[in-house]
Amino acid sequence: AGLLLKNALVTPPLPKNTPTDALGRPLPGHGGRMALPPDAAAEIKHGLLRCIADEETAVRSSASTAIARCCTAAVALGKSLGAFAVKQWGELLPFLLQCIVAGNEESATPAEDAAAMGALVTLRKLLEDIPNCLSRDAPASSFQDMVPALLRSLRCPSEGRRKEALACLNCFIEPMPGSLVAHMNDYLGGLSALAADPSPSVRRLVCQGIVAMLNSRTEYLQPHMVSIAEFMLRATADADSTVALEACEFWLTFASLDEDVMGNDMMEMVVSLFPRLLPQLLKGMVYPPDKIEELMEANALDENGGADRNQDMAPVFHKSRTKGHHDDDDDSSDNDDDEMDDDDNEWTLRKCSAASLDALSGLYGAQSILPPLLPALQEGLGHTDQWVREASILALGAIADGCKEELGPHMAQLHPFLLSQLTAPESLPQLRCISAWTLGRFASWAVDQMHAEGGDTSLVGRVAEALVGRLLDRHKKVQVAVCSALGVFVESAADLMAPYLDPIYRTLMQALQMYRTRSIMVLFDTLGTMADYIGPAIGEGNLPGIYVPPLLKHWNEIAMENPFDRSLLPLMEC
Repeated sequence: AGLLLKNALVTPPLPKNTPTDALGRPLPGHGGRMALPPDAAAEIKHGLLRCIADEETAVRSSASTAIARCCTAAVALGKSLGAFAVKQWGELLPFLLQCIVAGNEESATPAEDAAAMGALVTLRKLLEDIPNCLSRDAPASSFQDMVPALLRSLRCPSEGRRKEALACLNCFIEPMPGSLVAHMNDYLGGLSALAADPSPSVRRLVCQGIVAMLNSRTEYLQPHMVSIAEFMLRATADADSTVALEACEFWLTFASLDEDVMGNDMMEMVVSLFPRLLPQLLKGMVYPPDKIEELMEANALDENGGADRNQDMAPVFHKSRTKGHHDDDDDSSDNDDDEMDDDDNEWTLRKCSAASLDALSGLYGAQSILPPLLPALQEGLGHTDQWVREASILALGAIADGCKEELGPHMAQLHPFLLSQLTAPESLPQLRCISAWTLGRFASWAVDQMHAEGGDTSLVGRVAEALVGRLLDRHKKVQVAVCSALGVFVESAADLMAPYLDPIYRTLMQALQMYRTRSIMVLFDTLGTMADYIGPAIGEGNLPGIYVPPLLKHWNEIAMENPFDRSLLPLMEC
């Protein structure tokens, strides 16, 4: 009933015979939705407040959702739902505050505990949806008193109440009302007290609050950065992956701050943690056991020619680039989304750890990164467990931009190792994928060897051979990764690829016959990159006879079967 009421309130009916468009919205100039009569609005608001204090959790949840959605919708709908605007609902925040304060008392009854929980959930939903509106339009006295009441709720024995109170306080960080500034030391003390809370949900919110403060209110954390960074380092290794992920965001956020905001003291303090932090980030890049099990099942499905999943069907558009402009940052931004595609679009501890290492290496450079990282990296690269090797290769690719020059002396051993991991028959598909991506990250180094005095002039050919040799891999993710890496390598090598175009185009046309939607679109993007960077050489001799007829045949077949097929656009662009 509560959800039906909420839906009816946030989408009020239109007056009879109102002209509407195809989506049911009134046409311009034909009036708006019907407004709720004042007496009905007052009765509904009274009933909703009564329901958030109900002893039944489901009733409280529905009522809190209805209140939050109505207050949020009132901002957009204006007159038709104006009675539910925070400014017009003067008793809302005082009632929530009253319930929270009553629940904080030691003598609170079960009914008062339930009402306090309902009030906290409602407040949290309002702060998530309309924090600025709430701080601007709610009664000033109630809003100022809310922060002390929430701080007291952090000491509540109920895990649910602690969690909701902390979530509410974290929502105050962005608008930063004066009441939170006045009680900042108490808030930071509350975070410290909850740092060892037995509930992973509470510990995760502690990390979330610290990250939010670091991102927008760094000045409040600076006096406490030593103890905060130590806590976040321990939390990055938390057994609960949600806590570890939230804590890992701290290092990524820190590396993204302006250097004038950090200050030398903060920079040096974080560097002092690198001997413990960087190996922990490397550990965070290893897939967890449940994900490994899922990936092994997906590998078996791919091995048996499984159909494309929905996430495999995302469109890929060819990006036209200027020949000769080899920007490593462009390489990473264009291709980083593909390198960990096994996680689909989920933001994971693995991705956050890799992004943090990437950002920290860019900020500090090789002199600070390599000494504490190399021992753990070398151990991981030589590990017998392929999943540990895979994570270590990911870490190697992550530091490519920040440490590429200093890694040069090691590349004589690392580059052949990457080629061997890509081409070895026993390598896991994920290991082949990450090896291809990392080879792409070091493409400029391979090209530099062609021009260096005493350099290996056959290196470009060997990389091209290794990548082309994997284009016909049976696993879709390897196909995508290798195609993407080949495109990145072409960007760096440009016309140095000309001697190898015949086998490359022949293999790409073979791949065209076996690839499915996602792989085909990446293949077309790679063909477009080759045209952009290699230039006239792709039209010389018998090369057009290798790739033009199969592409035209593919176009005709697909266009006849389905003129709206998503692979036609990237084919047109290539």
